[in-house]
Amino acid sequence: MLPISGWIEEKKLSQAELPIGVFDSGVGGLTVVRAIRALMPGEDLLYLGDTARVPYGTRSPATVDRYAQRVAGHLTRRGIKALVVACNTATTYALDGLIEAGRRRGIPVVGVITPGVQAAISVCREHVGVIGTEGTIAGGEYARQLAQLAPNLKVSSVPCPLFVALAEEGWTDGEVSRLVAERYLAPLKDGPDTLILGCTHYPLLTDAIAAALPGVALVDSANSTARTLSETLRAAGLLSNSSVGETHFLVTDNRQRFIEVGTRFFGEPPHPTELVDLDDLDQAAWSAKVNE
Repeated sequence: MLPISGWIEEKKLSQAELPIGVFDSGVGGLTVVRAIRALMPGEDLLYLGDTARVPYGTRSPATVDRYAQRVAGHLTRRGIKALVVACNTATTYALDGLIEAGRRRGIPVVGVITPGVQAAISVCREHVGVIGTEGTIAGGEYARQLAQLAPNLKVSSVPCPLFVALAEEGWTDGEVSRLVAERYLAPLKDGPDTLILGCTHYPLLTDAIAAALPGVALVDSANSTARTLSETLRAAGLLSNSSVGETHFLVTDNRQRFIEVGTRFFGEPPHPTELVDLDDLDQAAWSAKVNE
């Protein structure tokens, strides 16, 4: 089997035929890849999980931005037609810079927050809750966008950092997940009618979350992000004409654990998976000036 770099180079692709680049700090973004694959089965996808630096949720904004630029640069050097930031923390702290650099290269960039916010607004009656990692909640991007787009809605935000570990360990049902969900979500009891799952890990805990907040509509941004991406590619004339696409995976550390844990998120083993390293050339590739 060709290495992933050879897979892209050998095809000598036009821009529309290039893969869609998707990244996250680890395995959570595979829920977004799964949604994209379901909606656009003809697209080639190239996913990068920055597992050497996971989690992004506890890092400083400057560090998250630096990591995101390196990942984006690595994917760009391999050849992509669009970039999906399948990480809520990276979307919070790095999206604006990624969009601007992508614009200079003709590469559309889509994050996961705005699609989730728009989906929540479409179903929310009065009060929307947001749960996510500490970094995502502290960044406040969900609350800012909700206030801007739907100022009449009440917004409550709660960090739920242990949900990430529960999802990755496979403890998504049973007493442990139920008790953790009840403890975290107690402040939202009898509050929101809609809840945004502001982390790509959280859909795996849907049953525990729904049990802690019965009757609350749960919004998973993965499907909304896939729809936004499809609309963006269509508007840019970048949709693939293929009927069957390929999905390839890159990780920066612990390839075997990525495959084992990623199977829970992707629904099948994420193959082929290639171990890669990120360096200064990757960051330079994304942040360097280009001719307009």
